[in-house]
Amino acid sequence: MTYFNLIKLNAISSTNDYLKNKYKKGNVSDGDLVWTINQTSGRGQRQNKWYSDFKDSLTFSVFRQFKDIEISNPFLISLIVSLGIHKALTELRIPNLNIKWPNDILSENKKIGGILIENFFTKGKLTASVIGVGLNLNQLSFQNIPNATSLRKVTGIIWDQQKLLDVLMQYLHRFLFQTNFQNLDNILIQYNDKLWKKNKRVAFESNSSNFMAIPKGVSLEGKLIIETDEKQILEKDTNQIRMLYNPSLL
Repeated sequence: MTYFNLIKLNAISSTNDYLKNKYKKGNVSDGDLVWTINQTSGRGQRQNKWYSDFKDSLTFSVFRQFKDIEISNPFLISLIVSLGIHKALTELRIPNLNIKWPNDILSENKKIGGILIENFFTKGKLTASVIGVGLNLNQLSFQNIPNATSLRKVTGIIWDQQKLLDVLMQYLHRFLFQTNFQNLDNILIQYNDKLWKKNKRVAFESNSSNFMAIPKGVSLEGKLIIETDEKQILEKDTNQIRMLYNPSLL
């Protein structure tokens, strides 16, 4: 079954940029998915570089247009994509999966993949999204990146890019094209159920200082709800705080 309009490229600087350029030229269709064997200049959240080893990673981007769907909150896209990838990897029996706010995928408490979503607005309304996904497949070493892992490291299996992409496309199509965007309460519950370090004390980095707090959940607006050591309940945006893997970094 064909879930997306698949565009396969041997090498490209960025799958997100490829689809964004097509969108700006008016030459893109809802459901276009570009997959590259070798992405040379990928990037993640906060403009961090996404390292994609040749044939050891899976990197692709999806274009989703919202002509007949009114979406006022762009975080909803991150919500359903993160959960869709989590569901797909769960079916593939990847162990100890979690979603690290806002949209990293973890296995065994280490980053196995990430999502970068770039949105387009018309008159204040979300009209389209380019959704970039990167997954570590078969890498065995991550020089100077201690908090990363791969599907091969956590399962002992050498993974095929095409077969993994087929499973991911199935779940992403279900979540991106069959979700009722006006009623996402159940989706949010599922997302929060998979939230990394929920109800556990964890280190955070902020613009002014670093601190410890307890993640309680994520709101529909995409803000992380935390409880401080002073028992204050706060809601923080992605540009205000960042969760740290290692408390010793405080």
